[in-house]
Amino acid sequence: MSLGLVIVGEGHAAVIERGGRFRTVLGPGRHFVVPFADSVRARFDLGDQILSAPPRPVEAGDGPEVLIGFEVVFAVTDPRLATYEIANPAIAIEQLARTALRQEAGLTTAERAVTAPGDLHRTVWTVLHDTTGRWGITTKELELEVSPPAPTTPSTAQEWY
Repeated sequence: MSLGLVIVGEGHAAVIERGGRFRTVLGPGRHFVVPFADSVRARFDLGDQILSAPPRPVEAGDGPEVLIGFEVVFAVTDPRLATYEIANPAIAIEQLARTALRQEAGLTTAERAVTAPGDLHRTVWTVLHDTTGRWGITTKELELEVSPPAPTTPSTAQEWY
């Protein structure tokens, strides 16, 4: 922001504060603001964003662990809410998805989680869609990757006998 000019690119938005309080959301274009009184609090890309999380072990309800990774496609729909309701949308979405996956995987067996991941998908999708809506973010797509853990190496006793 130089001499009260704020330039916002196509497909982006900027949240403006005056004296530390919300003033307005600026869309694409050139905007004049009051120098030294107004400041840009946050800038957002309003297009689709992809968040990928690598597979991590999650304990199933019957004891064994399964590897669960996911990919979420989301977009900021309300920059004001995305600024003031949540500190970092990408980290919050990842933590929310991991928490929901851990809770749901703990209620099912490892075999069912691997062979029928639709139950996990439905629950995590519902949690993501409902919660991110309050943050000014829409969740557009969720893909889960569920696989059994890598086989463990046999102990020396098993190798010899």
